[in-house]
Amino acid sequence: MDKIKILIVEDESIIALNLKETLIELGYEPCGVSPNKCKALKILDKITPDLILMDIYLKGPTTGIEFANELKITLPDVPVIFLTANSELSTIKKASETFAYGYILKPYKKSNLHATIEVALSKAQDDNTKNKKLNAIENVNKTLMHKMNLTTEGKSRTVQLKYGYLFDKENEILYYGDEPVKLTSKEIKIIKLLCSSPGYNISQEQLEYAIWQDEPAGYGAFRSVLFRLRNKIHKDLITNQNNTGYKIELF
Repeated sequence: MDKIKILIVEDESIIALNLKETLIELGYEPCGVSPNKCKALKILDKITPDLILMDIYLKGPTTGIEFANELKITLPDVPVIFLTANSELSTIKKASETFAYGYILKPYKKSNLHATIEVALSKAQDDNTKNKKLNAIENVNKTLMHKMNLTTEGKSRTVQLKYGYLFDKENEILYYGDEPVKLTSKEIKIIKLLCSSPGYNISQEQLEYAIWQDEPAGYGAFRSVLFRLRNKIHKDLITNQNNTGYKIELF
């Protein structure tokens, strides 16, 4: 079995050497050591690591946080763990905006380093699997849209939503990929109204009226229907807008 390849980006040579030796002891393969972005990019031209250990405060024009932000675009599947001697909340908060997979405070313990690496690798693998599945669903979704959009009428009847969903307004069917989602008549009424103004806020009163036109059943009944609906779809497809209503997320 191939060893996990880890790139070290650390400008303090003693710490970098110690990290390299520790990684070898833990059974990993240090695939390169770099003190800055420039030398790190030269290594990345030749090899793609499974994980990057990155010092937050690199010497030079580019900080570790800035470099990590760039790597989100060029190497989105490679997790980054930050190394820092600064435990201030403001620093950690700024670093968290890069969606790093962990933080290790210097001086570090071997057990903490090992645990942080393993958690990051596991989380990254799970995230990458979910992203690939979502991309596959969205590709199927596009194929379905192509089939349904052969005519002008077809184009006007579909609403492409986030997370691989598509709503056919004419037939009142919600698709996930090319599979219809099994919804009750009340749940379909919620989706239908939200898709009449996709991306915009719809008040709870309007949604209640769409379900119970003759006699609104009240907040409890509405919440019950909405709860069952949300259990059948992606949790963030329908969002609550500051308790003033709801909207469905467009692709």
